[in-house]
Amino acid sequence: MSKKQTYLYILAAGIILILAGFFMHIHVITSTYNITSKMIANPLVFGPAAVCAFIFMGNSRYWLINLCCALVASLVIQYFIIGHGAGIYTILYRALAFLVVVYFLNLLKIIITK
Repeated sequence: MSKKQTYLYILAAGIILILAGFFMHIHVITSTYNITSKMIANPLVFGPAAVCAFIFMGNSRYWLINLCCALVASLVIQYFIIGHGAGIYTILYRALAFLVVVYFLNLLKIIITK
């Protein structure tokens, strides 16, 4: 299976999961989607995610490095830029938004190059 097919299967599974969450009124899925989509639009999340996505491209441990960058960036944004503490869920939602941006930028790169 090619990398492009793998990325598209992951995208399809995510879309199906989100749609099922909205149709079945699963609060965990709908609230996670709403919070994450708001955080993706924030330039404090989108900017570092785009930079990390392109800096580490071609690295053999691409997703592990970006996961670490997502956690560090969400902690830095929360404690140094916003200026007050937050719960683990807020930090994890911001890290998820970071990884979603990295995923879509990587998918876009794969689609354009092939």
